[in-house]
Amino acid sequence: MHCPLISIITPAYKAKGTILRAFTSVLQQDFQDWELIIISDDGQDYGRFFDENLIVDERLIFTSTAKIRSGSSNARNKGLEIARGRYIACLDADDTFKPKKLSTMLPLVEKYGAAVSDIEIRDNDSNLLLEKFNQSSAKDFLTPQDLPWVCVHTCSLYLCDRTKIPDLFYDIDFPRMQDFVFLMSFFNSLEVIGFTPEPLHVYYKREGSSCNSADTHAMFHQSKLNFLEKLANKNISIKNELAKAEAKRLIEFSLAIDDIYDREVVNNPKIDWEDIFKGQLST
Repeated sequence: MHCPLISIITPAYKAKGTILRAFTSVLQQDFQDWELIIISDDGQDYGRFFDENLIVDERLIFTSTAKIRSGSSNARNKGLEIARGRYIACLDADDTFKPKKLSTMLPLVEKYGAAVSDIEIRDNDSNLLLEKFNQSSAKDFLTPQDLPWVCVHTCSLYLCDRTKIPDLFYDIDFPRMQDFVFLMSFFNSLEVIGFTPEPLHVYYKREGSSCNSADTHAMFHQSKLNFLEKLANKNISIKNELAKAEAKRLIEFSLAIDDIYDREVVNNPKIDWEDIFKGQLST
């Protein structure tokens, strides 16, 4: 049996409204040697859902966590367990790939072992292009010291060679920021990670999503505290000392932003955490 070169992992939780858009973006890739693994985390039969929409493609793989809302990390780990490709990518069910996403990133992965791209952020309802606060890089690679500041919005936008990064897994102890921990753990095996400033991935900002809901701030804050606790207990998947130090610096900086936000939101409920972050980042 032919093993696909790229396995794309897509957790699905209440995803029927967006997952066909995500699939279409994979179908439109100019690189076609892939499988798309859709992991149900809401008890829904997404294989049947695709059949009902007259979509049949042998590259589609459907599985389940056998749980309800066990979390994207658990779902992605299920996908990693059955992935057949040498290369691994992640696509959330409410995001899309640009048509040259895979073909553009493959040479960087072959060169460095893993790579990330820049991102487009759009409003889900209007499709309006929104501002992002990623830093830029003039290089085609990122060191452990570069990555946390360049990839503020892009930690899930990776393509990696699993033969060069053994024991890939997501830490399920983080309700948020699990992508950041996962990506920083690549430096356990790699000195640098490839980077392209071309926005090859579209993130749709959608009310009620995991990063845009009433409990988002609290969940991110708890994840940051979890990170520092696991780091202190030497129980974190990031083993590279440079990566640990820089990740810790970002987390501590972000917690300081939380403190500012918590003080100011009392008087201004419409204040935006990201605006404070950008302001402090530039000082």
